[in-house]
Amino acid sequence: MKIKNDKLFIQVTCLIVAIVLWMTVMLVTNQTLEKTYPNIPITIRNLSTLENSNLVMMNQDKENITISVKVTGLTEQLNKFTSRDFSAYIDVLGFKEGINPAKVEVVAPSGVEIVSVYPSQIACNIEGIISKVMDVTEKYDGAQAENYYRAQSFPNPSSVKITGPRSVVNSANLAIATINIDGASDTVVKTVPVRVYDDKDTEIFLSVPTGNVEVTAPIYPTKYVALKPSIVGAPEEGYEVVDVTVKPERVRIAARQDVLDTIKELNLEELDITGSFNNILASKNILNTDGLILLDLETAPVVNAVVEKIIDKDFVYSYDDIQFINKSDNSDVILEDTDEEITVSVSGTSTIVNSLKKSDLILTADLAETIEGINTVKLECVSEFEFKNIIISKETVDVEIIKTETLEPPEEEAR
Repeated sequence: MKIKNDKLFIQVTCLIVAIVLWMTVMLVTNQTLEKTYPNIPITIRNLSTLENSNLVMMNQDKENITISVKVTGLTEQLNKFTSRDFSAYIDVLGFKEGINPAKVEVVAPSGVEIVSVYPSQIACNIEGIISKVMDVTEKYDGAQAENYYRAQSFPNPSSVKITGPRSVVNSANLAIATINIDGASDTVVKTVPVRVYDDKDTEIFLSVPTGNVEVTAPIYPTKYVALKPSIVGAPEEGYEVVDVTVKPERVRIAARQDVLDTIKELNLEELDITGSFNNILASKNILNTDGLILLDLETAPVVNAVVEKIIDKDFVYSYDDIQFINKSDNSDVILEDTDEEITVSVSGTSTIVNSLKKSDLILTADLAETIEGINTVKLECVSEFEFKNIIISKETVDVEIIKTETLEPPEEEAR
């Protein structure tokens, strides 16, 4: 009997424990709780309507905007849901240019109640789509071959229309077409894309592609040619042009090869020195430059005509100062014994004549055509300097040529 009672006690006890456990579980699973679901992505409705009105939403990373939702519900239900079971959206229908607040709408699973949404609004930055025309600037990648010149390139078309949000288009500073000319020795023609940059040289990406342009980069051979001055007129009487120089003396030019081959020198405009008695310094343009590109020439060449006064100076010589040239080795020369002086008058520019010394002038007599006996020979004055005129007071002198015997060396006696 005791065993039956113990068995019954155990069964009743287990039943009571089971009931208590069941009641505990039911209390927990049917309890109302709050729970937050993060990182719920937002979709944007009616974006196409904005675009049809030439508007665009400028919010950064607008495709990745997320929100968090706090809800209440039974523990059993909330534990079954994740953020993927919620959806959220904003509607931009009717928005105007500027900042527009958009309420975040959340669609939650049944059985839960939304407590709060964070953020509950999204500030939508709406901008108008505008266009403007920009000139295309060419840019070069690499350098042409050595001794070649790259002339001014020209894109076709020379301008492009860019289209995009107002702030982006207004920040556009340069439209650049880059062409590669590395090592080129002939004209390069390429179709290249146009890239747009702001004033910080950062590339701007537009909603409408800018397109391509054809860029022509003319490449020409080069060479140096001399500059030739042209002097007209005559200086004041008693003056003379002693030198004409040009700075620079030569210039580098570029042209088509067939044109370049025909150019040996380039003439300058005429410099008129009529009546001048001082140096004349004047800039003169280069003539006949059609088809040529003048390189490294910032200003017109300068022609300098040096004008000096013509002055006279006398030098006195004796007969002993005469030097004989072409004298025969087997003859003697006898000059008449006289104290007569010979005056040499030179006429030349002041720079030369003022510094001239007697030793710079050599009085000579050429004996090449003389014979034995009395000969009249012409006197000449020789100098390393150039003169406008030389006058010798005595044009000729008489010299006596005496042949001298040449002694033959004695023959050796025959052995």
